[in-house]
This record gives sequence, structure tokens and C-alpha cells, in this order.
Amino acid sequence: MKNELYLETHTSKENYDKTSILKVSLESLITYCVYKYCIPLDIKLYFVHTTDSSDKTLLNLQADHIDFVHKEDICWQVASCLYPVILFDDTIITGLCAVSRHICRHRTSAPSSNEYDDGLLSFRQGCLQAPNEVSIWTKFCEVDLIKTVKELLSEEKLDEIPKSLIRFENHLNKPVKIHNIFKVARELKKENIKSEDNVDHINSSTININGLKDEARMPKHRKWKSNKKKSEIDIPLKIEDLDLNHQFAEGPFLTLADLVLLPSYHIIVQIIGKNMFESLFPLTYKWFLKVTNINEVISLELILQTIKALPLPIVKSLEIPKIEDVSLYKSDPKRHNPKRRLFTKPEDIEKALDVIEDGMELDVSNLEFEALDWNEIPDGANPAAGHLPDERVVRKSQQLENLCQAVISMAQDGNYIVDFCSGSGHLGILVAHLLPKCTIILLENKEQSLLRARDRVHKMGLTNVYFFQCNLDFFIGKFDIGIALHACGIASDLVLDKCLKSNAKFVLCPCCYGSVHATDRLVYPRSSKFKSMTIDQYLCIGHTADQTHKDHPLTVRGERCMAIIDSDRARLAEEHGYKVTLSRLKPLSCTDKNNLLVGVPS
Repeated sequence: MKNELYLETHTSKENYDKTSILKVSLESLITYCVYKYCIPLDIKLYFVHTTDSSDKTLLNLQADHIDFVHKEDICWQVASCLYPVILFDDTIITGLCAVSRHICRHRTSAPSSNEYDDGLLSFRQGCLQAPNEVSIWTKFCEVDLIKTVKELLSEEKLDEIPKSLIRFENHLNKPVKIHNIFKVARELKKENIKSEDNVDHINSSTININGLKDEARMPKHRKWKSNKKKSEIDIPLKIEDLDLNHQFAEGPFLTLADLVLLPSYHIIVQIIGKNMFESLFPLTYKWFLKVTNINEVISLELILQTIKALPLPIVKSLEIPKIEDVSLYKSDPKRHNPKRRLFTKPEDIEKALDVIEDGMELDVSNLEFEALDWNEIPDGANPAAGHLPDERVVRKSQQLENLCQAVISMAQDGNYIVDFCSGSGHLGILVAHLLPKCTIILLENKEQSLLRARDRVHKMGLTNVYFFQCNLDFFIGKFDIGIALHACGIASDLVLDKCLKSNAKFVLCPCCYGSVHATDRLVYPRSSKFKSMTIDQYLCIGHTADQTHKDHPLTVRGERCMAIIDSDRARLAEEHGYKVTLSRLKPLSCTDKNNLLVGVPS
């Protein structure tokens, strides 16, 4: 079974042989440090020499005994992703945190006394498990801080304190939030109680035992004993009252997050200077010293000491930006928060709909497909073989049937088809069974969902399916058809953008219109035909599009609003030279979100 780690370098093997120095990106440096700390003997490390990167913030890493592989010799799966990349049998894992987690699972190095019982991945192996789309903490470690370091490396002087550094400082000042926090507090409490009990035992042994013999033994009034231990009773109910502090990034124990953050902060301290850094971020500097003084981390420090970053001139009037003082575990003020969704009023909806002019909305087509014979579909690709209720089986089968027939009508032998946000692979596996001469990629960022899909594929014996555990951002491969069933909110737009960039056909059934929101990469409205709408009007229509519940008086209006949002998406594709049809799944009762967008490059 292959278990290989690929990192990017801008140094050729010939130059490395002369100097033992590699020019690497910050992501490669961090991954290399995690690899050296964990010593995963069954993971083979390769550096890939590339020359086509636009990264101007490369770092000089001194390393021994490096194996190179030519870019032309790596398999297409690895070449389809941003580095770092893990090739594990038939599965690709990419993204800094996901790759680092895989390395930790194959660790052979001895654990540090500062780690939790479950090791670097901490309680239930959950450290940095959530994808950065849904986890602010993962996004900070994998995206935000790395972006900050690269900006510092490319700046000529420091005028303002980076916001991400302030956010981490504030985070360290907040109460610890870990899943098993009360268990940890109880264990610490038990240690204190044991110490107190020992003292009490010593004091009680000094009592005059002979004097007790002369007294008549009096019966004790017995009560029912509580099953609760004293330590459990004494634990406060509020996290804020627990005496647990951020000794490390995620609480009282060393975790993978500390190793991921350490190289970035090593460079930041060099750029800002130790004295200035300590005065600006005392808690972060205390954390930095705590981590770097751990015996097991000293080897990483020796590696990082070879990384030299020039200090930046700091202006006297250094600006301190104002940011919300919240933990990184809480909602990012910039991130869309469903609890803060707008609540539309009837008059706001009418005003938004009044903006829609003739020619903006796409006509809804009536697409006809032949029905599948589900009796011929094997268990691994058949919803009826699972544990769904009968009614759900029927509706799920109808949804899959609509999308599969749309894909079959446009697919050709040898096509690469990507099932984006594939979940456990219901759609992609069925397509793989029906199109055995096509290559199917199941792309999903949730590890457990992809493992379930992988198990089903292996039981079916399919050989045309590959698994990519990554976010959309980390997949850069070429493909012919992109498909997505109920990709939530902006995910449908991100999938659409991937398809447009690759000039690939697409079959999309969007979902969660009310979750649509502007990001640093997505601007709404999406097409020029809808530019007359304001963002507030657009979000109002998106919110109304979710009002399509069964037997609801507002369903008709909600369906029109769904069509408006999807028309905007279709018009964007048309501007890229696509022919797009907007239709609806049959029967309509198979799902409330039943629009189907099919696009073909002209």
C-alpha cells in the first residue's frame, strides 16, 4: 500500500546536492516539521522540484537525506492538488491540517509528557479535524496565519499589527474550550483531593485510640450514599469558573495545533524582534517559549534556526487595529453566521422582486430522462440497501436518478467526472457504476464521509473511482464534468466556478439558498444581467427561496426566488460561453430544493 508525502521545493536536485539547502514554501516547511517530529517510518517523503509557482516568500531550509521526484513522474492524482499532498493507497489527502493529521496517525516517535493521553490529536482524535470552511480554528491555523506570515515576508516595513496576531493573543486570554474540559478539571481536582486526604489521614492517626475503647459503641445514623464523587460535586458548572488556562494553543495539553503554529511564529518573532513581540503579545510569547522549551520540540527548533527572516523596520506610531475580542473557537465576525441571518419582511421581498426585469430570469425547461431499473443497481450504489426509511429511499432514489441521467446524456468514454461535496458518495458511486469507462473522483473534505464511500466502492469492486479528501480550493486538476447534489449555499457557486475555470460541463442541484453570502472570492449578484440588484435585495431573495416547505402558502413565491438565484448562476455561465438549461427534478416531491442546472460549453 502506498503511503507517500509530497512537498514542493524550488531547488533542483543538482543545486541541493551542492548546498543541502531547499527553497520551500511556508506550507512545506510546516509539514516537514510535523513529519520530523512524528517520525512516521511508513510514510515516504518526496520533494517535487517546481518552477512555475508565483510564491515570492520562499524560505531556505537546510535538510539532510532528501529524496527528489521529477514533476513529470508523479501520478495524476498528486498533480491535481496543491501541496502538501498525501497519496495513501487510492486516496489523496491534501490541505495542511488534513495532511498533518495523517502524519500524526502514523507516528512512531515517543509522546511528550505535555500531550494528552490520546496524543497530538487529543480527545477523540479531533484536533484540527473540521475543515476550514466550517471551523474558524482550522482556518486560522491553515489559512489566516500563513497569509499573515507571507505578507510580513513581502513587506518593506511594519505599519500596523496584523489582526491575526491580535486574535491569537485574545484567544489565549479566553477560557479553555475543549470537548472533555470537565473530565480534565475532575482529574486535576482528584489530584488535589488526594493530597488533602493524605493530610487528613496523617492528622487522624494521632487520635488517642485507647480512649475510644472505653466508650460504648453508638450506632451510626446511616444515609443513602451518593454515587457522585466528591470531585464531581465540587466542579463548577461554568467553564469560566474552572481553573484551566491556555498553556498551549488548545488548552492544557500540547497538540498538533501547536506544531502547526510554531514555524509561523518562529518567523514572526524574527521579523518583529523578540523584545517588541513580547511587549505586544505577552501571552503569545509565553506560549512560544513554553513550546520551544519542550525536549521533544528542541529538534524542530534546530531545524527552524536554519530559517532566516530579515527583521522589518517598525514605525514609531505602530497602528493597532480594532477587532472583536473573541475566542477563535467562537464565530468569526467576518464569517457568515446562520444565527445572524436577516429576517425578511413582505414589503422587502416585494421591493426586491420588483427589481427583476424581463429577460433576467431563465425559462424553466422540461427535461425528459428514462427511468433507471433499480433492481439492476448493486447494493453499494442503491439507497434501498441502506438503513433509510422507505419514504426517504424513494425520494433519494429519485434525486439520484435525475442527476445521473443528466450526466449520462453528456458523458463520453474516458471523461473525468468530479462529484464535488460528495459526502458518502451516493451520486458519484452510482455514476461510476453506470459509466465504467469514465474516471470518477469523489471530492469531500469530511474524513468519515469519505471513508464510508471508500468502503462501499471496495465492496462493489469498482476500479474507476478515486478519493480526494480536500477542500475545493486545494483541487486544481482538470476534469470534463462537475456534478454536485445539494451542495449547500456558496458551495454550489464554488463548484460552478471550478467548472467554468476548467471549461467543464456541469450538473448542479443547489441547496440552502438562504446561506448565500458574499466572501473574499464570491460577489453577489454573480452575473452582469443581475447587477441592478443590491446585495441586500439579493440576500432577501435568497432567504425567501428557502421558504419552499410542503403545503406552505409561500411555496410558490419561494420557488420563484429559487429560480431567480439559479438564473443568476446560469447567466454567469452564459457569459463564459456556456449553454445552460434550468429545469426541475421529477417528481417535484422528491425534494424541496428541486432545481437542476445543466451547463455545456459552446
